[in-house]
Amino acid sequence: MKLARLHTFLKYITLLGVMPVVFAQYPVVNTPTVPQTYSMQVATPGFNQVRASQGFPASQSYSTQQHQNQQLIDEVEQHQKEQEEKQKRAQVLINEAVSHFSTPYNLPSYYNENGADRYRKAFTTLKGIENMTFSVKEAVFTVENAFYEHETDYTEFDKVIQQTGDFIKEKMREFGYDTNSNVAKNLMLFQFFSDTLKTKSGLTHLPLAYDFEDIWGKKDWSKMFVAKLLESGKGQCHSLPLLYLMLAEEIDATAHLSRSPNHTYIKFPDDNGMKWHNVELTSQILTTNALILQNGYIKAEAIQNKLYMHPLSQQELLSQMYTDLAMGYQKKFGHDRFTKDALQKALALDANNITALLTQANYYTEMVAHVFGQLGITQENIQQELPKHPKVLALFQKMVHQHKTIDTLGYKKMPDAMYQKWLAAMQKQKDNQQQKAMKEQLHKLTKPLPKL
Repeated sequence: MKLARLHTFLKYITLLGVMPVVFAQYPVVNTPTVPQTYSMQVATPGFNQVRASQGFPASQSYSTQQHQNQQLIDEVEQHQKEQEEKQKRAQVLINEAVSHFSTPYNLPSYYNENGADRYRKAFTTLKGIENMTFSVKEAVFTVENAFYEHETDYTEFDKVIQQTGDFIKEKMREFGYDTNSNVAKNLMLFQFFSDTLKTKSGLTHLPLAYDFEDIWGKKDWSKMFVAKLLESGKGQCHSLPLLYLMLAEEIDATAHLSRSPNHTYIKFPDDNGMKWHNVELTSQILTTNALILQNGYIKAEAIQNKLYMHPLSQQELLSQMYTDLAMGYQKKFGHDRFTKDALQKALALDANNITALLTQANYYTEMVAHVFGQLGITQENIQQELPKHPKVLALFQKMVHQHKTIDTLGYKKMPDAMYQKWLAAMQKQKDNQQQKAMKEQLHKLTKPLPKL
């Protein structure tokens, strides 16, 4: 997945002379304290109190006195309700003012924007599955449904995935594949994504297609979603591998997400766990490591640091779920403390998650741009003005350190045009001899061994 890296302020480093890079703690600006809400305490007046205050004669009937008593209670309760409603309305106005309050050192908050609470709930849901084996299907749905503001139905989503899994298992039996073989299961999954399949029961499935329109989700972030893929039959390098992992869960196959520049694909082990196979879903091919490396933007350091071509563990996959949540929030609202917190969670689970690192770098770059704008710091006066603001200097250094960390890990930006060119080259591999040989080799491993 593409992430633009913003280097706008990095060129200022040379203007500052030698500047030590430190892990500066971003200064937290305390939110203004909201005045306490006071509730009016009402003591229910007793019978004698009411009688005395109203001057009722002792001979007045009990029912009349009780009616007057209840009338007073009702009036007090109604007054209290009105006061509470006024206080609630006032609190909403206060919260809105606070949420948009921005100091020179803080980005505006989207806390009270419609739908922002859905992201906080999704964040809590992801936190709840951190220390357990989780369902990819549920995690992905949680992230996507936050963007949809909880308007999609999990029951229907789950039903579609289950039915698709049943279809795949039915085709495995019809083909005579070894249902205990991980290779056979993954080959069947690959065929589901790339071939037209028909079952003896009359079901027909058409191959899933690559969506060439708005592949980065710049105009419509839902283009990145599995929900959109299931609805349209078209996806890209984000949604296609995630659907693959969901279906792998359904048929009890072992498969992993893996990254390459601006891209994700599938890796799965053979039945002995000795050899890994690569599935490229956007081009619908089985690919080799050599072909992936041909894009020219994968350094040796990036492989060594597990940025690319590394099968993600469940913990590392959950890190990606937090990253997707942060990116969806940023697309829907913008950067604020939520994206920072979500990315910190992601990096706590996988410190070398390159997508999270790039998104965090963009967060700090946007923060620096905002602070510079608030304080009137420009390229022309940075050398004189920045030393006057120690907090801003620390923030600037943190941003610089973030970008340097990414470079040290072996990241190399792949331009959009080069990525498109690489995808086109992958498409040309679909019908070549090497591809046919790889498929034939896997087919030989899918049949059950004859009984002796």
